[in-house]
Amino acid sequence: MKKDLYLIGEISKITGLSNKTLRYYDENNILKPDYVDPNNGYRYYSEYQILKLQNIITLKDNGFSLEEIKKRFDQGETREINSFFDIYKKKIEDIDIQIENLKNSKKRLENLLDEFSYLEVDKIILKCLPKKFLYNLDVITNKDLNNSIFDIYKIIEASVECGSAHLGKKFRFSNLRDYTTEKISEFLLFKNENYLKSIEKIERNEYITIRYRYGNRESALKKILDYISLNKISIEPFIYEIDIINSFLSQNKNEYITEIQIPIKTVIFNEETKMKNGKFIGIGKGYGGDISVEVEIDDSSIKNIEILSHNETKIISDPAFVHIPRLVLESNSILVPNVSGCSMSSRGIREAIKNALIQGGESLDKLEIQMLEAENLVKIGDGASKKIIKPVENFDVVIVGAGGAGLSAAISAASKGAKVVLLEKMSSIGGNTLISMGGINIPGNDAQIEKDIQDSVELYKKDILLGGDNENSLELLDIFINEALPTYRWLKDEIKVSFKNELIHFGGHTVPRAAVFSGKYAIELIAKLRAKAVSLGVDIRTGVRSKELITDGDSRVIGVLATIEEKNVKFMGKKGVILTTGGFSGNIELRKKYNPSLDERYKTTNISGITGDGHLMCEKVGADFIQMEYIQTFPISNPETGELSHVGGSRFDGAILVNKCGERFVEELERRDTVSEAILKQENGVGYLVWGQEIEKITNYVSKNKEEVERLKNSNLIVVSETLEDAAKFMGVDEEKLLSTIERYNDFVKNKKDLDFNRRGNLVSISEGPYYIQKVAPAVHHTMGGVRINKENQVLNKNGEVIEGLFAAGEIVGGLHGTNRLGGNAITEIIVFGKRAGENIFKEN
Repeated sequence: MKKDLYLIGEISKITGLSNKTLRYYDENNILKPDYVDPNNGYRYYSEYQILKLQNIITLKDNGFSLEEIKKRFDQGETREINSFFDIYKKKIEDIDIQIENLKNSKKRLENLLDEFSYLEVDKIILKCLPKKFLYNLDVITNKDLNNSIFDIYKIIEASVECGSAHLGKKFRFSNLRDYTTEKISEFLLFKNENYLKSIEKIERNEYITIRYRYGNRESALKKILDYISLNKISIEPFIYEIDIINSFLSQNKNEYITEIQIPIKTVIFNEETKMKNGKFIGIGKGYGGDISVEVEIDDSSIKNIEILSHNETKIISDPAFVHIPRLVLESNSILVPNVSGCSMSSRGIREAIKNALIQGGESLDKLEIQMLEAENLVKIGDGASKKIIKPVENFDVVIVGAGGAGLSAAISAASKGAKVVLLEKMSSIGGNTLISMGGINIPGNDAQIEKDIQDSVELYKKDILLGGDNENSLELLDIFINEALPTYRWLKDEIKVSFKNELIHFGGHTVPRAAVFSGKYAIELIAKLRAKAVSLGVDIRTGVRSKELITDGDSRVIGVLATIEEKNVKFMGKKGVILTTGGFSGNIELRKKYNPSLDERYKTTNISGITGDGHLMCEKVGADFIQMEYIQTFPISNPETGELSHVGGSRFDGAILVNKCGERFVEELERRDTVSEAILKQENGVGYLVWGQEIEKITNYVSKNKEEVERLKNSNLIVVSETLEDAAKFMGVDEEKLLSTIERYNDFVKNKKDLDFNRRGNLVSISEGPYYIQKVAPAVHHTMGGVRINKENQVLNKNGEVIEGLFAAGEIVGGLHGTNRLGGNAITEIIVFGKRAGENIFKEN
């Protein structure tokens, strides 16, 4: 027997095709043996046969049938495959036509969505609008008008309903300072010239726009005019208001949407203007506060950009600091796109560079237009891991989702010698883990021992079952509680994660049991997990959007089809695929499918990438789902953005919740769902978190989260005052009743018993200023439901059978938490089950 020949089993590992498929090819003379052992009948194949198989796979992916492929290979006596080229070129031409048609369809859909998009409400956008054709409706009363009023009404109704026209009003500004306007006319806006008389033509121009819902005109107008004033943008002295959705399209006033369009004055920029040579400092506002940069200008060109200081969240914001300065230097302009996943940081860097350029003599108007136009550019991915894009890449294990669960799975798999790739669609890793409150529930952790807090696995289990209404999967729960402490030791001893000597007493827990990572949020955890993964050779790819699971002829999952820069790539895994893609809090349609009440009105605390991608992929391969209707809101969030409030962690140290009347209405450390529901029942669906300096100095949530405090202050969502009366007055809370409530609560503290709500934990008085009041509201936070798995992390189908090659860990999995997840359990879950998934994927084979 010659060397370099392969058995079917070996070819299966190389190509990713199942033995069953290869045997079928052999039986049908598509795969021809180069040698058959006369002693045992074993069939051996050369490297050419493997090359031929790879061509077959490519041809099948591009629409060729097996019969067509076989016929082409059978032509002639040689092994040439040149006979494919002509037909292959034709296939490519056909595909190009299909792509062009799809692009045109996509553009039509985008235009339609742009007209009726709810997502743009309250968002300031720069638009370059085409020529307007306005028919002034005031002329209907003109006796010389050829058209009757009835005819005009029919034209209006038909035009609006079919989408060819919009009703609108034109206003002039009475006083910009107090946002007052005076109506000039009402009109019908056409996209093209029409047969009606009295058409006014308005040339193509750039507009600053904002959309608002019925009844919110005043706040929208204030927001856009404040923005114009802050950024010193020159505008025309009038505005257009266009009805996007009105009574012709909906009978529900709450669905009405109007767009304010304010024309920007045309500015002719002097191209000959020279900037001053030198180094100039500029400051911009990022997610975490001020970003300071130094820009060097030479001969009106930007020669260098140096980041001087910032407080952005590490890891998440890193891509922005890599790519925004690079793009600005390359283009000699701030007209560059945001980086996906860190838009606020991108925007802050651009603003800082803009302000430095202004110091150097660049035109303010020119830069402001570029800042607005940049928001309309397509966001870019990280690109840090950019490589030559291959159509197929082979690994032992493919993991989708680079949060805490994915990184833990990658580490445990790589520790066993596996070749691992970790795919992340965002521009940075970390997922929701990175922005969590940084607490991981561990009964018996070092901080508990240090503080002499008695805890046990049994008590932990009792709390979780009570919190989940006894609908938890006992199989998963027993693994969870028994593996918590060993996993904590793994984090400390092997991953070298550092912890503070602090505990968080999350709601629903009998005792404080959440160990706290060093630093802010869970940056310490993600940074150490990433470092360990990289040291083990894990290939981490960002900007990779996974679309669907790849299965073989036996329905075994053998890889993932993904896109990189709009090109399809197959990531093949010999051992299988682990999904750690998180929940679906950011997917409004999926939320409404399982819980219709959680519609567009609800913000989410999650990062933008948490949209249920893994759930959708699993649906296509017949996975079973459990408890999808159980969706949790986080009670202490920013009412305007949905941002999870770290400042609101003061609730765990003793802050109380009151309503606008100044009265308590819930036990502050109750389950999240209970507290959220209680808040939503209050006036305007908000609550007010109140605490004093005695509580603040326990963990210093305000001083540790200065950037969040600044954002809250800018939105009037927090007040710090030396007196409770002044704080209450600022927030519009009943002063007299609040003082009475605080006095009663302080009596409970003295007697160590809360007679109103039986608050658990230590009671702390609120009697020492400065005092803090924060306005809060619930936001969608966690989805308890997900795919059903067994104790080995294998995903099950609807018949309870294992889907071979498919594993899952983290929030994508359902059943562990029951109806409600207790705070701090998510981080424990992702590490415990992520680590186990990486270990268990080797047991199957």
